[in-house]
Amino acid sequence: MQNLLNKYFSDNYLPKWVVFSLDTIIVAFSFFLAYSLRLNFMLGPSAMENIAHQLPIIIAAYWVGFVVFKPYSGVIRFTLTQDIFLIFYTALTGATLFFIANLTLNLIGFANISLISQSILIIDTIVTVFLMTLSRLAVKFSYNLVNKHSNFSINVMIYGAGELGQATLIALLKSTNPSFNPVGFIDSNPQLRGLKKNGYLISSPEEAIRSVLTERRVSEVIIAISPEKILQGEIEKLVDFCIISNISIKKVPPVNSWINGTFSPRQTRNVEITDLLGREEISLDSVNIQNGLADKTILITGAAGSIGSEIVRQLMAFNPGRLVLVDQAESALYNLQMELVRKYNGSKKYDMVIADVTNYQRMENIFRKYRPQIVFNASAYKHVPLLEDNVCEALRVNIGGTKLLADLSVKNGVEKFVMISTDKAVNPTNVMGASKRVCEMYVQSLTSINGHSTSFITTRFGNVLGSNGSVVPLFTKQIENGGPVTLTHKDIERFFMTIPEACQLVLEAGFMGKGGEIFVFDMGKPIKIYDLAVKMITLAGFEPGKDIQIIETGLRPGEKLYEEVLALKEETHATHNPKILIAKHRTSDPYFVRRKIDEMLACAMKANETELVKKIKQLVPEFVPQNPKYSEIIRNMTLVNDDMIASDEIFVMADSHINQNVFTALNNCK
Repeated sequence: MQNLLNKYFSDNYLPKWVVFSLDTIIVAFSFFLAYSLRLNFMLGPSAMENIAHQLPIIIAAYWVGFVVFKPYSGVIRFTLTQDIFLIFYTALTGATLFFIANLTLNLIGFANISLISQSILIIDTIVTVFLMTLSRLAVKFSYNLVNKHSNFSINVMIYGAGELGQATLIALLKSTNPSFNPVGFIDSNPQLRGLKKNGYLISSPEEAIRSVLTERRVSEVIIAISPEKILQGEIEKLVDFCIISNISIKKVPPVNSWINGTFSPRQTRNVEITDLLGREEISLDSVNIQNGLADKTILITGAAGSIGSEIVRQLMAFNPGRLVLVDQAESALYNLQMELVRKYNGSKKYDMVIADVTNYQRMENIFRKYRPQIVFNASAYKHVPLLEDNVCEALRVNIGGTKLLADLSVKNGVEKFVMISTDKAVNPTNVMGASKRVCEMYVQSLTSINGHSTSFITTRFGNVLGSNGSVVPLFTKQIENGGPVTLTHKDIERFFMTIPEACQLVLEAGFMGKGGEIFVFDMGKPIKIYDLAVKMITLAGFEPGKDIQIIETGLRPGEKLYEEVLALKEETHATHNPKILIAKHRTSDPYFVRRKIDEMLACAMKANETELVKKIKQLVPEFVPQNPKYSEIIRNMTLVNDDMIASDEIFVMADSHINQNVFTALNNCK
């Protein structure tokens, strides 16, 4: 019987004409009751005659209010504050129109129409609003009573008591299949704790974990708060508790993706691991960045990649002079172009250029044509295992491409060159990290050369969640395929930040730097990849080890258990942004570095990988390969002291004559 009642009330709504008719009856009854209250229920023949003559007028006046504000058009069981306001506006309109009509008819001497008392009109308005509101609340209460113990009802708590949480509550109250039963809010704002919103208690995350979620038999928590406002520690504890307690966790999608601007519970999505990395919102020096971008032509290499494309998006938001977007990946560049066309309605403030950053003639033509004033170098090969077996390409693209771009920047008077580096460049154990360390050394060494005005800045950070080829998309695909989820070692840890967060800090550091700095980003705490896999499997609705297995495959060649952001010999000092530090890096002789890099690139043309690894070691002595096929070679190397850069020695140019020679070489480079 309960299920039949639930199904009937879930699937059937009162027709609008029925609600319209009921409201009309309420208007008539309220008018009669207003007269009765005013006259102490002593209605004589004169009063009854007035009621009979005035009733059609007041009903007609209220019908005008019904047509304008349509209080009958809402679903009564979902009555909320805005519906009550509509009732009030309707009653006020009806009373005003009735007063005007009554006064007009009385003044022109219309037969049998007497002037109504203002007190009766006020009482009538109050009673009408009260009874129309009461009727809706009664229907709502009856509906909730019928559905309260429904087998189809899901107890839900909403994380976030702000506007997004309010919209979520409204959507949940309107849901019927399945039927959601909101039981309260969770919010970290201490000023809201213990208060109620729309009759629902607001609990702190600690209270929710300690007792509320269990006592109220919550089956689902819906996160209805912007990612940048999420406090990482609190959300992690809440998610961990929900995982242990088998409570489903969902999130509300961005407002701009709501259908017709309205949120529906069917639009909720499973929480992704990127949503749980929420940190305090980054405070950018927008004025400094905007001033640095004003009317500037900016060249971004690797523009179609994960980091490059996000840098493009953020630069576009600052309305720069012109962007030159360079990438050799045609399809990815086309996708970025279509995104910009949709978002900026065909703005011509950017140019898409297909080019290989190692092609000297092509890149020189690009520099000559566009005359960029700022260069962001985000182009690089980055996949550690692949580059272990393709050392020649790693050096040709990562080192050769960076060297070419840096040299052309000097030659063409670029104001600022920002290189994107990685934590893998610190005490590198693989070819990829070593190649990026060589890039760092080269662009930093150029700072000490006199005769050019280009500022070289390096930004160094760890892994970005969701980037192409990173662990998160890999795990997601493996989970979608039913597993297993593979990781190289149970104890492996990595630093992570989101792509937008990393790129915001790149912009901040880029316009903060004066030249020669290596900026290191606060990556927070390292995350165990095993814990990441467990959370991703659980958040996808599966049980780790049962529904989807987690398998260790062993460390890959060149892979570390732990990543570092600073070399052992490096220290840092703070900047005005607490998330950005400046590494006190080792400087190197630019002439020596250039000579060694030229030797590497010449060797790369011969595809002699063994010799290449030796030459990397000569330039980066802290490079200790973990790949067995290279580690033995390095171990047996006899290094000539004159060909090494000691890890703790600082090389500087001995005289200005060599400086000028190096600068001349840069200008003549081909």
